[in-house]
Amino acid sequence: MPSAAPSALKAPVYFLHINKTAGTSFATVAQRAFPVERTCPAGLVPELLSLPAPRIKSYDYFRGHFGLGLPSLLPRGQAEALTIFTLLRDPVDRVISQINAHFRNPGTALHKAVVERRGDVNACLAEPEIAHMLADYQTRSLGLPLDLAALKIQGPPFRGLQELTAEAARDVDPEALLARAKQTLDRCAMIGLAERFDESVRWLARWLGVPHDGPAPRRNVSAFNPDTGKPNALSRADLSAATIHRLEEINRLDIALYEHATRLFEARRAA
Repeated sequence: MPSAAPSALKAPVYFLHINKTAGTSFATVAQRAFPVERTCPAGLVPELLSLPAPRIKSYDYFRGHFGLGLPSLLPRGQAEALTIFTLLRDPVDRVISQINAHFRNPGTALHKAVVERRGDVNACLAEPEIAHMLADYQTRSLGLPLDLAALKIQGPPFRGLQELTAEAARDVDPEALLARAKQTLDRCAMIGLAERFDESVRWLARWLGVPHDGPAPRRNVSAFNPDTGKPNALSRADLSAATIHRLEEINRLDIALYEHATRLFEARRAA
């Protein structure tokens, strides 16, 4: 993959963090390249939109769940110069992890709905609105240019990225959405894969010109069932072939996007 020292990177730089891809761990390495005082403190859309506009454009480094909405909040020159990197994950594993996160985290959009179904994947997928919210989130994050500036003007309450992208995706041609997401990946200065996390972290550190020795850090990986207090480690192995097939169906675009990301990863690694 392309390598560059931090001094060669033109600000602003944006880690487009896709939920449940090991991005929190990835970001701990990336943060070494940027002063904390020049880093935007917001990690979620409501936090970002709550910041004064002059503060948003003053930062050199952003990392958070903003999808393609961040450029709308930056002056034109900064938006055009934005350097983006991101991390993707196998779509089925990612959405299973997402369901686990909704089950245990009261702050998420689907927490109540998932808890009412006691975290049962089949019960969640049987509800069309839940299935829609869980579908193709990586493609939506990389393919929907949300106008966060307009939402900021409207004022609070502000919704999170999963809700915003699910709403925006209703009126978008799926193939056009996938094409746009692939184009975003093509323009990313660096991409990583969760399934090749240690290798991705080494490339990230090399690209940013920061030190990294030993195993990659692991952050935000604990998962507990709030009903039992025991680890909630639902995984692909716990689900039937029919359930896995249904997860693949609703994440058809994400599967195609992940295949594209894997080809890019391999090509850039070999360059």
